[in-house]
Amino acid sequence: MGELAALVAAAVWAGASILWARLGREATARALNFLKCALAALALALTLWLLEGEAWPGGVQPTDMMWLSLSGLVGLTLGDTAYIHALQRIGARRTLLIWALAPGVSALLAWPILNEPIHGAMLLGMTLTLGGVGWVVVERSPEAPLEKQRATTGRSGLTRTERVGVFFALLAVLGQAASNVLVKLGGVEVGALGASVVRLSVAAMGLGIYLGALGRLAEAMTPMRSKMSGATVVLATLLGTYLGIWLSAYGVLHAEVGVAASLNATSPLFVLPLAVWLEGERLSARAILGACVAVVGVAVFFVS
Repeated sequence: MGELAALVAAAVWAGASILWARLGREATARALNFLKCALAALALALTLWLLEGEAWPGGVQPTDMMWLSLSGLVGLTLGDTAYIHALQRIGARRTLLIWALAPGVSALLAWPILNEPIHGAMLLGMTLTLGGVGWVVVERSPEAPLEKQRATTGRSGLTRTERVGVFFALLAVLGQAASNVLVKLGGVEVGALGASVVRLSVAAMGLGIYLGALGRLAEAMTPMRSKMSGATVVLATLLGTYLGIWLSAYGVLHAEVGVAASLNATSPLFVLPLAVWLEGERLSARAILGACVAVVGVAVFFVS
């Protein structure tokens, strides 16, 4: 059941990313991230109350609270805002593929901070993942006319919008990696569910304060005024943030950590058929093979 939970977590996160990419055409990344964090924090706090009789984890040490709060600000307030910016510019398929770099970057940060060693097989896995990601990301869109591609792309083969999207995706990876290390520093005694409540609550407060200072807090609620957009926000939050976190934690607790983490990182494979079915994308053999290589690299990294 642990392996199945980790696999389903990857699938629901892929589906949620498609939904966030669609919503990104109607609202800003900051607004969507604020709604996501606030709704998920409420849902997880309710779950914690139902399971443990308290909506906020009790007995959290000040130092742990500091690390978890920093994790929420870095990984969710900043990192997830960058993630949605990437979805808006390069779509769910490429964004999730770049996201596969997060485990390797996390390990690189954990090496000096947490004293977790890196060995040769892990470096091989990182290299495979980086190669698969890079090979796909610089591929020119098959839908764009050749004349338009020549006019709008630089040496990288990407348009300016795509280059900005890749930058935001890499920023999101860095935020997630730093957040993983901070969670490890402060979340061991708190538990996965309690730590998630703290992180998401702090992230939502940070975004709320920022939007309030800009006078755009009311504007951030715009997607909720439409029945269709509001329902999509709720569905994407429940799938990706609430259920994804829950299933990922269950997988880690009930399966070998390396296996669970590898299965969690298969989202780039799940998003391929979803991109064809829901977004009408045309996939090249290079896109499919590159995604497979990247996921194999993640697997080598974790099970080595």
